Amino acid sequence: MSVPGSWTLYFSWGCEGAYGSTPMTINADGTWSNGEGYTGQWVAVAGELMFAFNNSRTTYAGNLADMSVTGIQTTFSGLNGCFYMLQEGAPTEFALARRAEGRADSSGGM
Repeated sequence: MSVPGSWTLYFSWGCEGAYGSTPMTINADGTWSNGEGYTGQWVAVAGELMFAFNNSRTTYAGNLADMSVTGIQTTFSGLNGCFYMLQEGAPTEFALARRAEGRADSSGGM
């Protein structure tokens, strides 16, 4: 599976079922950016994807599958959650994002 490309990140801080979402571009040079203006670095090894935010300790890690990733994220300062990602072209009937107002964004900030 090729990781670089266009994705949508669905994230739920607290794993409570209310998902925010943002488009995400994963670049072949080991960098990424998302629609909220964040950037960082990523690595994929042995079926696992991990990406970290620049200027933050926020880190996501998950299992790679066919055009999807599922996993967990943390700020390492008390905020933890669950996420999934769908690569462009993946079936979207599984995209359950419901934006909850007043919730943290993908970096764990407001």
